Amino acid sequence: MKTKWSCLAESAAMALGISYEELIEAVGHNGSTIIFPELPDPGCRRGFHMQEIIDVAIKKGFAVTPIEPLPCSTPDGLRVYTVGFTVERFQNHLAEGAGIVTGMKRKWRHAVFWNRGVHFDPATGKFSFENLNMNIDYFYKFTLSNQYSG
Repeated sequence: MKTKWSCLAESAAMALGISYEELIEAVGHNGSTIIFPELPDPGCRRGFHMQEIIDVAIKKGFAVTPIEPLPCSTPDGLRVYTVGFTVERFQNHLAEGAGIVTGMKRKWRHAVFWNRGVHFDPATGKFSFENLNMNIDYFYKFTLSNQYSG
């Protein structure tokens, strides 16, 4: 991994088919600014936000769709119900798509590049979905968009 806080940027570069350096240039920062000095590395760093990645993706001609593993809904923020999708729905998206999987890994948020059943963890390497050791909150599916100018 390039830095302790660059897993999202590295995964995004792979999803977009560009170099890490190109992504950093497009985002406009390298994530190293210390925002929370009371936290240890990498939690103290600015890091990257998925919305920054989405803006770069759109400029590169990609659409990014967030897919939740088990979607929930709430009318008031207190009462929550599961929408009723099955785990298979999420697994089908993973089986046919490429993009970024995000979630919690031990103490900090983490991101890996995902491509149709195999993920690349910038910190450790390639292995199957079954061995992905993190609590997943989203699969951001990257697809080339069919934009046209009118």
